[in-house]
Amino acid sequence: MPHENALGMQDGAERLCMASPSVEYFVEAVKQIVLANKKWVPPPGKRALYLRPLLIGSGASLGVTPSPEYMFLIYASPVGETILH
Repeated sequence: MPHENALGMQDGAERLCMASPSVEYFVEAVKQIVLANKKWVPPPGKRALYLRPLLIGSGASLGVTPSPEYMFLIYASPVGETILH
């Protein structure tokens, strides 16, 4: 599923004239964030590790123009049953 999420990020980034990470980089980043947070990965069942990839323009520019640089990050947080439904 990370592959499909990477393609979705690329599609959205293209519509906003943003540079986006490659599919390979995105998938590797997901793997690394899960490994780095493995103590927070709950056992299968009613809980999960929620991942939210984010791509933001971080370059020093103002105006209606694409940013000269971007930051890609992934938030990770354990979640309970309520967020899963």
